[in-house]
Amino acid sequence: MWPGALAHSKACLLTDQTTDTREPSDPPLFGWYLGGQATWFSSIGLQMVLFAWLVTDVLDERAFRVGLAQTALMAPSLLFMIFGGAFADRSDTRAVLIRLHCAAAIPPLALALIIFSGELRYEWLIVYGLIMGTLSAFAIPARDSLLSTVAAKAFGADIQRAVTMASGVQFMGQLGGIIVAGAAAVTGAPALLALQSVVMISGAVMVRRLPPAPPLDREPSHPLADMRDGVSQVASSPILLPVVLGMFAVGVLYVGSFMVLLPLLVTNYYDGGASGISLVNICFWGGTIIATFALLRFGHIHRRGLIMTCSLSSGAVILFLIGVPAPFWVMCALCFIWGLGAGTSMTMSRTIVQLAAPPTHRARVLSIFQLGFAGGGPIGAFATGFVVELTSIHQAAWISAGTMVLVLLVLAATTRLVSITSDDVAPATA
Repeated sequence: MWPGALAHSKACLLTDQTTDTREPSDPPLFGWYLGGQATWFSSIGLQMVLFAWLVTDVLDERAFRVGLAQTALMAPSLLFMIFGGAFADRSDTRAVLIRLHCAAAIPPLALALIIFSGELRYEWLIVYGLIMGTLSAFAIPARDSLLSTVAAKAFGADIQRAVTMASGVQFMGQLGGIIVAGAAAVTGAPALLALQSVVMISGAVMVRRLPPAPPLDREPSHPLADMRDGVSQVASSPILLPVVLGMFAVGVLYVGSFMVLLPLLVTNYYDGGASGISLVNICFWGGTIIATFALLRFGHIHRRGLIMTCSLSSGAVILFLIGVPAPFWVMCALCFIWGLGAGTSMTMSRTIVQLAAPPTHRARVLSIFQLGFAGGGPIGAFATGFVVELTSIHQAAWISAGTMVLVLLVLAATTRLVSITSDDVAPATA
């Protein structure tokens, strides 16, 4: 739950005007980027279902330990995401991604061997989660920073189109992994974990087809200074700050609920297993895909802040309704609608940040944005598991939904979140 360098045409990234009529100079290049994106997130889709299934169904852990396990998977984002952004701004992001894809192929294979030998324990899942979470914390800012560089060569100034396409491929990749993971009860987890490893390696091959992406800012500085500089860029921007704060609330209240409440509802309330968890995820990510391609067809969005706010508000309504006991098919339908809003809000927020971030600080700013979204997840997962222990699964959903409504009201009243437009974003990058 759900973002380098700039060696060619720096001016392409400093505006979002639609008057740039240049033909794309290297469209196949963006295809290789999307291939790497698809392989990484299809592996993540496999992981989402398998990890939740192993914790809730195979090991039959209680709510608090489910939340703790999901926290281990997401917690490294809190520790390493900003450092990963600073590292990406000082590195060849293509080379970084190749190494990370290769490294991420090892933990699934090791976990498959552990399960195959009959030695699966809760502690092994915690270790697996910490390792994969750490690798993701470095991969996400590197990939998002590389997006602007590759997209400039393929689409010129139309960054919204590139972000929308990348988001669509990301969601489709996750959905593909989720669908395959639904067969875990038949094939067994080891076979699917081995497949996850192979998919990660294939991603490294695709990323290798991209040209080197050396850092734009070559002046030496301490990593901590780089991280402070990135935080300062976000904190001082009336455009970046409300978007990051909004996505942090999404991480805590929506991602935490998605990672803990939904698996518990499926396994404990609806008496489902891996197939049930997979179906719920299919509905959600199917909604995100439809929303993303609808945005791609619609084209340029002017009132991006308003669209993002409305999408986040719809999520609170859906989460409240999920807390109302209903048949399983109703929850699946609600998850689909929730996915429509999630796909819209994630695309709008990523577009705003891609354009508002200075090129020399892009990876750092994107890492902070992702820290809000992904880093808030472990806080939310831990808190959600704790709240479920104190109340119930359904009441925990109502608490998360009500809290998000309060957060959005505060942001709407005290920041420019609702009024952000495409005209406001371009000057911030100059």
